[in-house]
Amino acid sequence: MSKFVSLEEAMSLIKDNDAVISGGFGSLGSPEELYTGLAERYEREGHPKNLTFVCGICPGDKTDSMEPYKGFNLGPNKMRAEGLIDRLWVGNLTDAHALAYMVDENKIACYMPPMGVMCNLMRCAAGGRPGLLTKVGLHTFADPRNEGCAFNQKARERGKVVDLMTIDGEEYLLYKTPPADVCFIRATYADEDGNLSMIHEAYIGTELEAAVAAHNHGGIVIAQVEAVVPRNSLKVRDIRIHNKLVDYVVVAKDPMNSRQCYATMKYRPELSGEQKLAGNATKVLPLNMRKVIARRAAMELRPGIIINLGSGIPSGIGSVAAEEGISSGLTCSVESGPMGGQVQEGLSFPGVANAECMFTQTDTIDMYDGGMLVMAFLGGAEIDENGNVNVSYFGGRCIGAGGYIDISQNAKKVFLMGNFTVGKTDIQCTGSGLQINTDGKIKFVKKVQQITFSADYARENHQDVMYITERAVFRLVDGGIELVEIAPGVDLERDVLGKMDFRPKISPDLKLMDARIFNEAIMGIKDEIVK
Repeated sequence: MSKFVSLEEAMSLIKDNDAVISGGFGSLGSPEELYTGLAERYEREGHPKNLTFVCGICPGDKTDSMEPYKGFNLGPNKMRAEGLIDRLWVGNLTDAHALAYMVDENKIACYMPPMGVMCNLMRCAAGGRPGLLTKVGLHTFADPRNEGCAFNQKARERGKVVDLMTIDGEEYLLYKTPPADVCFIRATYADEDGNLSMIHEAYIGTELEAAVAAHNHGGIVIAQVEAVVPRNSLKVRDIRIHNKLVDYVVVAKDPMNSRQCYATMKYRPELSGEQKLAGNATKVLPLNMRKVIARRAAMELRPGIIINLGSGIPSGIGSVAAEEGISSGLTCSVESGPMGGQVQEGLSFPGVANAECMFTQTDTIDMYDGGMLVMAFLGGAEIDENGNVNVSYFGGRCIGAGGYIDISQNAKKVFLMGNFTVGKTDIQCTGSGLQINTDGKIKFVKKVQQITFSADYARENHQDVMYITERAVFRLVDGGIELVEIAPGVDLERDVLGKMDFRPKISPDLKLMDARIFNEAIMGIKDEIVK
């Protein structure tokens, strides 16, 4: 068979019970046409069935629906037919809700190690190593003393994928290497020999590791590309995967399946690092609760450091920093690999515009594990009296941690951000404080449903941890969390303590949050940050 094949020919090579290891990260690098072809073959033939699907962060369109399985059209969501996938090894299902529903209903066995662990497990598979030894995940849901990465009963019945070990008196986790029979990857171009270039991609993902893993285990590597270019036309430095590691190449028929990310209709060179655009790509946020929280967090920034901004509310810090004129002193790193520049949001995340440098995803995780990050700003969806945080599992709905654990357990200072309550609220900025008209439901609970961030691990490692909301700021202390600030205009008992399932410690030096946070005008914190 020729190396350049039709989609149907490529899909015919996949067998029942194969393990498909795939590239892609959220809205980036998704081999859409391959997912479509696999789903369509299964619909026609009922084969291949009972596949294992392995991916660092499942691509997907982030579509949420009140009806399970409705409205999911991108990424592995296409492979939702019952019986096609039997087992998942993924770092996150936030964007692949159709598969998440199937996990919730115990139709697919699901293991969700931290994202960085998944990246390095692909490297372990490529190198023929039995597993990854790391401290990442200790005391969280990944720890076998808790769930051991198993997100449903079907996974728990299949056996353990992570073990607890003690070496020289210190605890480690040993994550087992997943299988790899077939590799799905997306590239920009293949030349006539089958060399692959990812020149238009907005990140350097785990495609090489995945390809080598399948190749070295006697499997097949299938690449989706935009186009085939002449032999010797690709610059050597632009070739990411050598032709000897590529078995089959499928040219995408639909240009929409080669989009740089789900939010882009045309190629943006500022996301791939080919060009830098003049001006700032960050929009000014309107004054709302998200901006209030981001402003309070931005006051903790210091020049000359490397930080990580999570998606959602934390990503607003970039906009606040630009508005306040303090961006030039900061270097933001994203777990997808880019460093510097402006982190994109929504269906452009984890892309970065005008990045200063672009590492591989796996190398970035290694640098995080080694302590490169000074500050990390992450979400805080559910918080308990010990200081633990849950962002990975809610009421039977599996989400996964993504890079949350890799980042939060290795940054020197961690800022966990979110609204104080959950659900619909009506809270207004008065210019110097807050006015709470309608409040939400409690999210500060006695015990979180799942531990994504371990307060005990943070204490053991002497991390500086702060919890920032629109009306209250807490710090992690021995035995729990301590309230250190409240917003002007709120009532301590009614609006803060009365909206918690436990009573936190209260600092004897309890202060009011800076009134500038709640005003439309620029705060003017540049000189304070520089000091």
